[in-house]
Amino acid sequence: QESGLAKREIEVACLVRDGFSNSEIADRLFLSEATVKKHLENICRKLDIHGQRKLMAKLNSFFTLG
Repeated sequence: QESGLAKREIEVACLVRDGFSNSEIADRLFLSEATVKKHLENICRKLDIHGQRKLMAKLNSFFTLG
């Protein structure tokens, strides 16, 4: 929670970190793909991240330290 991410954003971030696609995340969390994309946009904005590689690196370090 120190990151400022909402619970659902953390759930999405964990699944992204684990290698799930947006459609797989949507299926697992009973969301639309558009909602997953919006969560990812919010995560990137809150973590000040630009780009998929940087997001993955940040999520790996963030959740490893956690």
